[in-house]
Amino acid sequence: MDSNHTKSATLLINSLGGGGAENVCVNVANGLAKRGWDITLVVMHSNDEAYTDRVSSKVNIIELGVNNSRYAFFPLKRFIQQEKPKVFLVFTYELSVILVLLRYFTRHKYKIISRNINNLSSMRFLKKQTNLWSRVVTTPLIDLFYPKSDHVINQCKAMEEDILQVYPALQGKTSVIYNPVAQHIEDYAKKNDLDNIIKQDYFLCVGRLEKQKAFHFAIEAFAKVVNLYPYMRLKLVGQGVLNDSLKKLAMDLNVFDNIDFVGFKTDVIPYYTKAKATILTSLFEGFPNVLVESITLGTPVIAFDCPSGPREIIQNGVNGYLVKYLDVQSLSKYMIKTIKNNDFIISKVKDSLEFNKTENIITAFAEKLNNDY
Repeated sequence: MDSNHTKSATLLINSLGGGGAENVCVNVANGLAKRGWDITLVVMHSNDEAYTDRVSSKVNIIELGVNNSRYAFFPLKRFIQQEKPKVFLVFTYELSVILVLLRYFTRHKYKIISRNINNLSSMRFLKKQTNLWSRVVTTPLIDLFYPKSDHVINQCKAMEEDILQVYPALQGKTSVIYNPVAQHIEDYAKKNDLDNIIKQDYFLCVGRLEKQKAFHFAIEAFAKVVNLYPYMRLKLVGQGVLNDSLKKLAMDLNVFDNIDFVGFKTDVIPYYTKAKATILTSLFEGFPNVLVESITLGTPVIAFDCPSGPREIIQNGVNGYLVKYLDVQSLSKYMIKTIKNNDFIISKVKDSLEFNKTENIITAFAEKLNNDY
C-alpha cells in the first residue's frame, strides 16, 4: 500500500450515508488523492450510498461487509494484516477504540489520528439517558481506549476545550481543524452569481430528524412567525425517527399546512440558496456544517448558541444571528426580524468565512497525517 515515493493514509468511517462526518470524510479523501496521496477509504457497509458518487476515482474504497462497528474487529484485523497501513484517520469513537485494541493484538505499528465528531460531554450525557448499550458497554470502552489515540483533531476550539475536560490525558495530543465546506458547494458558490438569486418566503432546517437536532424548537418558533406572516413556510430537509412526532407537533400548532417535510436530499443547494435563512436549533453540535454551507451559498443563518460551533461561525448582523440557547421566543424574534428588515447582503454573507476554505483544510489534514507522533 505504501511506497518510498507516495504518501498514504487510510480513512475509516461507518458508511457514506448522508451526514456531516461523511461529507468531510469524502472531501478529505478526495483532496488528499488530488495531491497524489495513496488514499484508501474503508467503510463498514454500503447500505447508505448517498455520497458514494462524490468519491474520486483516485480513492480506493474497501467495504468490510458489517452493519455496525461493533462487528468490525475481525474484518479490520484482516485488513490491517493484509494491507499494513501506516496511518489511520478515523471518523467515529467506536472505530478508534477498535483500532487501539487491534494495535495491541496485531503488534502492527500504525498511527491513529481520531477526528472528534461531536461535543463529547453533551453527546455522552444524551446517550447515557437513552441508550443502555452505550451506558454499559460503549462509553466505558471509549473512556478507556479513545485517549490512547496518537492525536485527536477537533472541529472547533470549543470542542477541543470540551474533550480536554473529559479526557485530561489528551493534553498536548489535540489540535483544531475546522470543517471544509463541501467541495460541490464551494464550486457552486464560485461559479454562480448568488446575488441574482431571489429569496423565497421560507425558512430552512437541514439535518437528521433526531433528538439532538431538536427541530421541535424550530416548529414552535415558526408557529409564532406564522401568526404574523401566514404566507411563510418552513422546509425540513432530512429524515429520522422523529418524523411522525414532528408532524404531529406541526398539526397541534396548526402550522402543518405551512411546513414541507422534504425528506433526505443529496443536493440541498437549491433549498439553501432560495431560503430567507437557515435555522439551527440543536441541543449540541460538533461543528455544524449546515451553517457553513448556508453561509457559503449566501444565505444567513439563525442558530441557538449551543455547544459547540455556532459562536465560532456566526457574525451577528453580517451572516446571521446567534440566539440565546433554547430560547424559542428569541428565535422567533430574529426570524421575524429577518423577514421585516432583510438587512443581509448576499455577497457579504458568503464572503464572511475564510477559515473553512478547502485547500487550507486539506493542507492541515495532510500535515497531521504526515507527522510522527
